[in-house]
Amino acid sequence: MEIKMGLFLSMSGVVGASGADVESALKEYATARGGRFEPTTKKSPSWEVLILCESDGNTTVVYPGEFFQWDDAAAHLSRSLDVPVFSFHIHDDDLWMYILFVAGEAVDQFNPIPDYWDGSLSDEDRRHWKGSPAVIARWGSPVQEDAIRDYLVPWNLEDDDPGKAYEDDEYAYGDCWQLVDFMRKLKISYPFTADGRPVGSTYVFEVEGKH
Repeated sequence: MEIKMGLFLSMSGVVGASGADVESALKEYATARGGRFEPTTKKSPSWEVLILCESDGNTTVVYPGEFFQWDDAAAHLSRSLDVPVFSFHIHDDDLWMYILFVAGEAVDQFNPIPDYWDGSLSDEDRRHWKGSPAVIARWGSPVQEDAIRDYLVPWNLEDDDPGKAYEDDEYAYGDCWQLVDFMRKLKISYPFTADGRPVGSTYVFEVEGKH
C-alpha cells in the first residue's frame, strides 16, 4: 500500500533586504556549517533546490525539502542582515505557522493549532503561540494591524464552513495555504507560479549532515 505524505514547506520572509544580500548571508551560513551554497540552473524538482525571489523590497527563501533547520537559518539571516525575518512553515498539510526573528531573537510566533504536538498545552503556552498583529506591524512589514489581525486566530477544526479571514483571500481557515494570503498582505511573495514552477533564482544549498 502506498503511503502518501502531506506537504512540508519551509521559507524565510526577509523584510527589507535585497536578494543579493540574502544570497551572501546564506552562503556565509552554509560555509560556516561545512556545506555549500552555489547557483544552479536546476528548477525541477523544486524541493531539491533553494529558491530565492526578491519582490516589493523583501526577499523570500524557500528551503530544500530535506533541510530542517529553517528556524536557525531565519535567525541567522535576521542577525547577519539586521532585518526582521519570518520563518514560515507548512506542516504535513495540516497547518501553517510562523516565528518572527529580530536580531536573531524570536519576538513573535503563531500557530492556529497550538496543541497540535501536545494536547496538554498550558494556557501560557497557548498565549505564546497566539501571534501579535502589533508586533508584526512594528517589525515585520509596513502593514496595518487590521489587515492581518483576522489571520491570527485559532482554527475550529469541527467547523465545516469556517469562512475566510478577509473577503479578498483565496483560502479559508483550516487550509494550510492560508499562509499565502497572509504573506501577500505582508508583501512577501510566494515564489511559485499557479502550476507550481519556481520563480526566481535557484541554488544548491547544503549544510553538513542536513541537506
